[in-house]
Amino acid sequence: MPYGQPMKPDKYIKAVSYNFAYFLVSSLTYLVLTPIAIRVMGGEFYGLWMILFAVGQLSVIGTLGIEPIVNKFASEVHEEEDAGAKILSSAIMIVFSMALLVAIALFALRNPLAKSINPSPEYLQQFQNSLAVYALVIIPQFLIRVFHGFFLSQIMNRFARSMDLLNSLLPLLGGVLISLLIKDLFLLALWNLLVSFLVLGLYIFRTHQVIRLRWHPTQATIKRMMGFSVFMFIESAAITLFQQFDRLLVALTLGPAASGVYSVATGIGLRMSIIAGNITEVLVPYASRKQSLGERAALEGTVSKVSRYISLIAALAGGLLIVWMKELLSVWISPQYAETNSLFFCIIILAYGILSLSRPAHQTLVGLGKVRFTAITYFTSSILMLLAVYMLSKRFGLIGAGTANLVMVLLLSMNIF
Repeated sequence: MPYGQPMKPDKYIKAVSYNFAYFLVSSLTYLVLTPIAIRVMGGEFYGLWMILFAVGQLSVIGTLGIEPIVNKFASEVHEEEDAGAKILSSAIMIVFSMALLVAIALFALRNPLAKSINPSPEYLQQFQNSLAVYALVIIPQFLIRVFHGFFLSQIMNRFARSMDLLNSLLPLLGGVLISLLIKDLFLLALWNLLVSFLVLGLYIFRTHQVIRLRWHPTQATIKRMMGFSVFMFIESAAITLFQQFDRLLVALTLGPAASGVYSVATGIGLRMSIIAGNITEVLVPYASRKQSLGERAALEGTVSKVSRYISLIAALAGGLLIVWMKELLSVWISPQYAETNSLFFCIIILAYGILSLSRPAHQTLVGLGKVRFTAITYFTSSILMLLAVYMLSKRFGLIGAGTANLVMVLLLSMNIF
């Protein structure tokens, strides 16, 4: 389908199908490799590895929310020549500048951050060196967000999800294999850097096949993007703080091993939200196009149906996980692990199940350009959650951290609806 041409309804259905295929493959991989990684690496080393991933994801705040901005802009109907090239090159110009700033900041702060986490002496130098490598990982990962938003805008989810799979599967698989030979965080970080450049190269190659990709940033496009980026930055920062910075807080209050448990639980919980996201993600370009065409009634009907489907899926999946949590953890990891952590996992699943209910409304508001409201709502809720995680985890351990997550999603859902 040529860029900028009207999309047929079946493309949205296929996009959802590709999203679910990616979800199933990535979830299966996560379920298989996570217990293997914990056994191969040990609690502390695995926790430090997860902290590295959290630092990498936390740095995405610096992209200024460019992915949904590109998704919205590129999904609108464009008549002018080289519209796609203008959007991409303008976005790249913004993001590359931010990537350099964030990379320099992380490199400068690597030693204080490593010391504040306080790993064992045998891992301290490795952790410091790996943070230096992650400062370089930031640059390709920032640029990947631009191209990912473009392909989602064109409902080319098959390719975008294939790249997501490579970007998530290869670091995890490589980390386990490398750790079988030698437990070195620095080598794991170098492997992630290689994977990041590989995925970025594949994105650039495929983009050349879709549009006439050339360097053509315009002041008008950059100015319009920056107008959206203020609130998208706030929202992106809030989401990233909610999904990643909480792991660092748990590491600071309870130690790397507890952070590893927290990462596993929130990783499962996040897949509850991903189930909803597989369906609702297409609402961003869909809502943007319907708005530009003035078809508001069709949009409202679609959002209402999607919300009902999400409610049923969340209730079914979340309920089964909570009821069988201890048994599932016993089989998946170990009976001792299940006995110690099953209640905490149940609280996290409940929290993320409720969070998934707000996804249809959230994605639709972004597509309509109502980013100010969603940004303020997410930011306020995330700050309150992080404060609660810090205070409650110090007092009640992981149960307190889980309760903080539950309170946050209740506040968020009430405001979004």
